[in-house]
This record gives sequence, C-alpha cells and structure tokens, in this order.
Amino acid sequence: MKNMVFFYCLILLLLTGCSQRPLQTPAPEGSLREIEVYYEGEQMQSAAFAPENSSLLLGAFIKEDKNIQDIEAFEAMTGKPHQIYGFTATLTEAFPMMDILECYVKEKIPLLALYPPDRNSPFEEKWLEQAAEKISQYRIPVLVDFYPNGADYGSGEAYKAYYQKAREIFRQKAPNAVFIWTMSTDDMYVWQAYYPEDVDWIGLCIYENGEEPMIPTVLQKWYETFQKQKPLLLSQVGVSHYSDKNAKYTEQQASREITRLYASLEEYPQIKAVVYRSVDFTNQGIKQIQGENYTITANKKVLSAYENAIEKSRQWQKNWYKSFSKAYERDGVIYLSKEAVTKDMNADFTGEFVLLNGEEYILAHEIAGYGFWQKKDAVFFYKQ
Repeated sequence: MKNMVFFYCLILLLLTGCSQRPLQTPAPEGSLREIEVYYEGEQMQSAAFAPENSSLLLGAFIKEDKNIQDIEAFEAMTGKPHQIYGFTATLTEAFPMMDILECYVKEKIPLLALYPPDRNSPFEEKWLEQAAEKISQYRIPVLVDFYPNGADYGSGEAYKAYYQKAREIFRQKAPNAVFIWTMSTDDMYVWQAYYPEDVDWIGLCIYENGEEPMIPTVLQKWYETFQKQKPLLLSQVGVSHYSDKNAKYTEQQASREITRLYASLEEYPQIKAVVYRSVDFTNQGIKQIQGENYTITANKKVLSAYENAIEKSRQWQKNWYKSFSKAYERDGVIYLSKEAVTKDMNADFTGEFVLLNGEEYILAHEIAGYGFWQKKDAVFFYKQ
C-alpha cells in the first residue's frame, strides 16, 4: 500500500514538474482599469483608393448645398482639404460626369451614389448596361455606392442577386468603377442578409436626428462585424440641426454630436474614409431623413464644430485592428483576455494565465511575437 501511495505521489510530482504552463496564478489585488486593445494585423486585400495604413480620408457631398459654389469654396469654409467628393444619381438619369471629371483634374476622388429610378420596381436588369457605359466614358476611377441601404428596395436575396449582376456588368463594361456596399444604421439586424460579398468597400450610412443614443452602439457593432472583411467607410454622414417635424433648432446638440462622431473615429482604424452629406431635406426626403437639415454651412455653430472636428485627421502608420475583448491595467501591468490573444491576434503566449472575474487573462509581456505600447486608455500591440 505504501508503495502505491509513493508511486502516485511520484507521478503527480513528475506531471507538475513537466508542465510548462501552470493552470493559473493568483489574480492581482486592487482595482483594475479597463482599457481598449488594438493590434497590428495582416494587410487585407487592397482596394482602389484605400490608404495602406490606418490614416483617414475626408469627404463630402456638397452639390446639394446651396451655400457652396465649388470645391475651393467649401475647403476655404472648412479650413481643410477633402480627398473625396460625392454625387447622387439614379441609374437612368444623366450622371454628373463633368463633376467627376473636375474631381479628376483637381486630384480628388469622385464618389457616385446610384439609386433605383423606380423604387417600386428597383431590380430591372435593362438599366445596368447603359449605366455602366455612362460611368466608363472617361475611364476615370470612381467610387460607386451601388443601391445604398438595400433593405429599402426588397428582400435580401433579390437585392444580392441584382447587386452581383450589376457587379458583373460593371466589371466588364466599366472596370473603372470601384464598388461600395452600404447599409443604414436602421437596418442593423439584417446587414448579413443583404451582404453580397463581392464588393471593394463596405459603407455605413449614418443620419442623426436629435437624441439617438443607439448610434455609437450600432457603429461599434458594424465595425466589429466587418473590420476584417474589406476597407470601411462612413459613406454618408448627416447630423440634423433643424427639423420640420417640430420646427425645432438643435444646433448646439448637432455641434456636440459632430464633434463626438469624428472624435470616435480614432477608435476605429479600419474606417478609411468618412463622407459628410451637406444637404437640406426640409420639405423633402424619405424615411428618417425627411424634413431634416443636415447642411454644415448654414449654421455658424455647426460649421465651426465640423471645422474643429476635422482639423487633425487620423494619421496612423500601421495597419491596426480593434479587439472587442476586454483588457485591464493595474500599476502598469496589462492583462489581455485569452480570447483576444488566441482568436483576434492569432498568437500564442509563453507564460501562465490569470483568472479575472472567472475569465482567463494573459500578461501583455508574455504574448509571443508582439511588443506593445500604451497611450492613455488604450494599448497597442505591434508585431516584432
């Protein structure tokens, strides 16, 4: 019997001594501060116009703003060059080719948002070849936001089939078209049902009217879903400062929201561009944008907020992704969730893990193949 006890003790000792990764170490004492996590990842397949790093392109739709004469006037008013200028058209009407040509001459990126001419019968294939021929006539590379907010036009299957057909025809007849797929914040729960996959960019349409506390949550969800799919952009952004619905001016609120929205882009490095739509929809428009004034030039407070918001555009020199798993810091020691290390970063770790609130966390300096640096409430992991 004594020999058996000795034998089992010996086996247990050997197993413990041979283990290179103990199950856990004691959790740190004291309060923990939650911080954001960013990590350097593989460069996704490049798309036309997308910056190779995590810098940010600025853009605007200005043709519908009666207070703006031209690109030079707009950039003088806002105090900042913009790289993208947007225009709208239906598939069957004349495209603004002279405006697109002006963008080319002035070294700007043209963006054309294309809508169905008949919303009751949006998926007519006979329109596609003619539209592709029109967009190809000058052979100028153009961002084409094809049928944004597809949930407005029909089922997900019908929309995807039509989008893919358009993609094929434009690829043959208008290879200069760079395709964007855009969905609205209103359609958060059906994004995947409308995602055609064969796209160059993925866009999000944000229009804010008064108090809309769900917008930050929706933006985060969209980013978390698509950040590793394709380059991202906010393809239409508008913040209302006046509404026909209640004849109410909300310029202070709009100014604060413009400031918050543009500042929040620092959190989302795979958003490569943001395009503001300066347009007055009072007495017109559809769905949630009807009767709202989104112009940034008609109100001094709103214009000043926009000018200040874009003054320092993001200029990051690495290809950063954001992890949505929690990380904590205490006394200069950073603890990263095991899920973030193994699933997001696809990395291994050399040491043991710590249990925090019943979940496994890794010490930052024990993540294999990565160094890190900390900035305020965020930690950045770079490849070594």
